[in-house]
Amino acid sequence: MSQEYKYQEYPKRLYHHKYAPEGKVFNSPEETKGLGRKGWVDSPAKFPKPSKIKTYLVSLKPWWSEWKWLFKAVAIILGLIVAVIKFLKGF
Repeated sequence: MSQEYKYQEYPKRLYHHKYAPEGKVFNSPEETKGLGRKGWVDSPAKFPKPSKIKTYLVSLKPWWSEWKWLFKAVAIILGLIVAVIKFLKGF
């Protein structure tokens, strides 16, 4: 007796880049109705690509973290200079 493979659409694993990147199993068409419009896909390879700006900001974050103390110091010094100038103009 040979068993022939028969394709079954369900259960089906779908993926969402925010809510279920590892995948979630759905057991019926009712459960998956409208999920395609909400960003669910049948493969993680189909996740949306991050924007170039977001990719740039992620690469900038380590640099910013390392140097943010300097930016704070410069801002404080400039603030003090402006305060002193305004104070001296008051005389």
